[in-house]
Amino acid sequence: MHRCLENLRHRGVEAAVTPALSPHDAQSFIAAGFVVLEHLHLLAYRLDQRADHAFLTADTRTAETRSRSLRDGRPWHRRVVLDIDRRAFEPFWQFDTNSLAEARRATPTSHYRVAVEGRTPVGYAVTGRAGDRGYLQRLAVNPDRQGEGLGQALVHDCLRWLHKRGAAHAMVNTQERNTRALGLYEHLGFVRQASGLVVLRWTAS
Repeated sequence: MHRCLENLRHRGVEAAVTPALSPHDAQSFIAAGFVVLEHLHLLAYRLDQRADHAFLTADTRTAETRSRSLRDGRPWHRRVVLDIDRRAFEPFWQFDTNSLAEARRATPTSHYRVAVEGRTPVGYAVTGRAGDRGYLQRLAVNPDRQGEGLGQALVHDCLRWLHKRGAAHAMVNTQERNTRALGLYEHLGFVRQASGLVVLRWTAS
């Protein structure tokens, strides 16, 4: 670890940030000089231990979202999707074209869906599956459309996709201060885990 950081210094790198880590995995980074940048809640949904999954009902959308539909994300959606992401997240967490592509490649299989109004995206989600575990990699809704059931519809769509593919668990993380997202996930049946995640930052000195 120290040798890697020295190489970064010699290359002129001023700072480095880790992905979200468990407290156990973070220990070696902290010992090497990283500090906590962000604490995240980690939540889990058991897909294999319930028979009353709301996402399996015929129509989980609210009346206000019935005029909108969910469809597979396409390359021509990217510009608007990234604008939604920029408006929904703080600068540090915002996706660009590469980030969106990396989220879709992070697991062996992925599910990229957009909620559209007419032909214009108003929200999107990226879900991945690795073995029997699923990951809600990204969820963003146009701030002007929040509170209309779009986030719920996208999450239900992701859970249905994972359920059909035999996933036993669905995981998601969110910033501790993102109370809106936390409330949505817990309302839909996700359970907050005792140990969250941390994002660490190293700064060259």
